[in-house]
Amino acid sequence: MSLTTAITKPLESGYVQVDAKEKNGYTQYYKVPYKNAKRFALELKQQDKILNRISNITFFTSIFTGVLGAYYFTKNMDSRFKQFMIQTASAITLAILSSLGIGKYAESEQQELLNKYKAKEIFYKA
Repeated sequence: MSLTTAITKPLESGYVQVDAKEKNGYTQYYKVPYKNAKRFALELKQQDKILNRISNITFFTSIFTGVLGAYYFTKNMDSRFKQFMIQTASAITLAILSSLGIGKYAESEQQELLNKYKAKEIFYKA
């Protein structure tokens, strides 16, 4: 997914609002000091692109690792169905674990970016 960022409006004393809109329409709003707003918007966009790439690579690598790793242990089995089921289960398990791990990593990276630029997420009530 691609993220578009924009500095949209001034807020109270020295702060501006930065909008981060995803391709599917979900928008996040951030309160950022004026002097950091441009760098924050640019770095947020770059971070999103990098984290998406890392997530995709890790997910597909974990699937292949699960299948190939299970194949090593099941290659002498007589039943191809059991072999397939074990390989599928190991691929799914590794994919889930890698997704959870990447999710935690992405969350910590985003929090680090927010702390670096003294930004805070704004939650508007509908």
